[in-house]
Amino acid sequence: MSAPVDLGDVQVVDNHCHSVDRRQGHREVAEWRSLFSESPDCRMRTVEVAESVFYRRLMGELALRYGVDVDETTVLEARAELDATELIRRLFGDAGIGAVVVDTGFPDPTSALGFEEIGTAGGCQAVGLLRLELVLQELVVRCATYDGLLDAVRERLTGCRDKGFVGFKSIVGYRTGLDVARWSRTEAVASFAAARHEVEAAGDVRLGHKPLLDTLLHVAFEVAAAEALPVQFHVGYGDPDADLRRANPLLLRDVLEEKAYRDMPVVLLHGCWPFVREGAYLAAVYGNAFLDLSFGIPFLSRQEMRSVTRAAMGAAPTSKLMYSSDGARVPELHWLAALDGRRLLGEVLGELVADGDLTHSDALRAGEQILRDNATTLYGLAGRR
Repeated sequence: MSAPVDLGDVQVVDNHCHSVDRRQGHREVAEWRSLFSESPDCRMRTVEVAESVFYRRLMGELALRYGVDVDETTVLEARAELDATELIRRLFGDAGIGAVVVDTGFPDPTSALGFEEIGTAGGCQAVGLLRLELVLQELVVRCATYDGLLDAVRERLTGCRDKGFVGFKSIVGYRTGLDVARWSRTEAVASFAAARHEVEAAGDVRLGHKPLLDTLLHVAFEVAAAEALPVQFHVGYGDPDADLRRANPLLLRDVLEEKAYRDMPVVLLHGCWPFVREGAYLAAVYGNAFLDLSFGIPFLSRQEMRSVTRAAMGAAPTSKLMYSSDGARVPELHWLAALDGRRLLGEVLGELVADGDLTHSDALRAGEQILRDNATTLYGLAGRR
């Protein structure tokens, strides 16, 4: 057996995560279980999830941390003594989390801590990402004309760094698929009319109108390229609202091929699971494509996460890979992902050293790149407060 590379002293930069709910103190087992499943099926979320390898590992690790039996009620009782701020302080400190890049689109900002509060509680650097589809929906509601909408989108997105954001996040993979296309003005205007009809009928809109959404995303990409602003894409794993047939990262080829977007870093999230090899290929051939290795969500076994890490490192340059948790709502996901990420990455690097692919110093440097340095550079975190 190869010796793992020790990455214990490397503080991680969580390249993609979400905020934590202000209300913690969970005591209801069913409610707690539902935080660890993407299924909309009630039985899956409250019963079957307890039989998943991920959930069993999580509860075992929490029982060890609190010094109690591996029993859900007992673990929750121990945890319930701590509020959100204290949980973050203890867990982030224990996990060695040095910075977090927070998607502000989920959970609901009215019930979650702001990313600045996360940073203060965790004693770490914290920056925000602007979720594009939520902004675009808001502007469709506000704008009565198509040309007015295009102007409003450009105005809203331009200069986002000065507004406190280090990048954009797109969930088009959840809405109409990753094959973001070019549409004629006639098609986009007709799609806008359909969206406005929805606004007039319901008072709001869910932007699933493909010609319009694709067109507005191209406006966003133009802004991002002009400002060298990273754009994260939800890829692969998610709840059934994300059609996996339309969530394969290879569908982003047209975007990656556009010369005008070469200065827009594209970050493929969740290791693209189950399309990790496709994501690694894109990171290996496109200079502006990066692959996010998420160790919290998807909810996978350590063996599967180890397999994902092997596949990614087997093809993509280590300078194009970045650690994340995708943790949301409870800080245990950010915590466990950081612990697992260091451990599993160290094991895979140890294998590469044993195989003669890397020297030990090469492997240590690669671990630092993936856990910390690549994200620090990409999001401009060095020297930022």
